[in-house]
Amino acid sequence: MATTAAPITRREKMEAKERAILDAARIEFSERGFESAKMSAIAKRAEVAEGTVYLYYRNKKELLDAVVAQFWQVLTQGARKATLAHDHTLEKLKALADFHLRELVKDFDFVGFTVRTRETGTLDSPSLNPIRGYVAVFDELFRQGVDRGIFQETAPLWVIRDLFYGTLEYSSRTLHLHKTRDAQAVTQHLTEVFVTLYGNTKMARDETNLQRIEAQLARIEAKLDARS
Repeated sequence: MATTAAPITRREKMEAKERAILDAARIEFSERGFESAKMSAIAKRAEVAEGTVYLYYRNKKELLDAVVAQFWQVLTQGARKATLAHDHTLEKLKALADFHLRELVKDFDFVGFTVRTRETGTLDSPSLNPIRGYVAVFDELFRQGVDRGIFQETAPLWVIRDLFYGTLEYSSRTLHLHKTRDAQAVTQHLTEVFVTLYGNTKMARDETNLQRIEAQLARIEAKLDARS
């Protein structure tokens, strides 16, 4: 006997409308900028009445804050998931670089818009907290590497962080313009640069060797499983 789907609740309908508004606002802000974006255009994109947008957000500035917060919170969740999938520090660093570069290229226009609004002061300090939360993923990872003896903090952390994210941001522009360029070449080289600049050579080599041994064991186990 076929089961009947549960009716959509009022709360679910409201949440769906809010998601539609945020998605529409993100596109509008990316394409037109904050000053030129219109609440009426956002409502049209979201397929809701303009008055409905104001039920959720009192003004365009409040809507902007919500869009930026949602974007960077989702990115933070994705970054943590990407790094947690690995055990070793260098693998985590490479995974974070891969994730960040991929997301920068995919959402190139909106990331650029976020940067511009930060530079012009359109976003106030509390609005930047989600961005700070995302950046903290790298800080935690690097400090973990220092604690494990993989990295050495031979420069202020903000300098090391800017080298990491700044390299990826600049490379994302190249990849955005030249679709055939290899993103993996960027992240692999960046990881190697970090080992050279900040790595405890012996510990980094030991971790790399351990990764190689584990990979070989995994291949052997797979072959044994296939024979059994």
